[in-house]
Amino acid sequence: MKQIIVTIAFFISAFTFAQNTGSINGSLLDIESNNEPLIMAKVSIKETGAEVLSDYNGVFKFENLAEGTYTLVLSFIGYETKQYETNVVTNKSTNVKLHLAASTISLDDLMFTLASADSKGTSTASNN
Repeated sequence: MKQIIVTIAFFISAFTFAQNTGSINGSLLDIESNNEPLIMAKVSIKETGAEVLSDYNGVFKFENLAEGTYTLVLSFIGYETKQYETNVVTNKSTNVKLHLAASTISLDDLMFTLASADSKGTSTASNN
């Protein structure tokens, strides 16, 4: 009888604990290509450090999040890193649709980068 009570208490506590979380579901789209999905873009939560990659449809998901406000950090190679703040509510799934745009670089920045790389990468070859 004691084992049955312990087992029931365990399942009740596990059930109530599992109900105190929410999730974030989202899709990440590319502004540059007419809102096509961004595949394999990194999405992380600043407060927890959790990271996921968007799938083939640009979809990502974070589960078992405590109620509160979270900052999503979106990044993809060649695109601007963007932060987006969202709220998670217990027993709810927060749905977000996010967009990233390609990063721009000025001609002066490009010339500085090339000049810097050239001065570091220049080597002398000797003929012996």
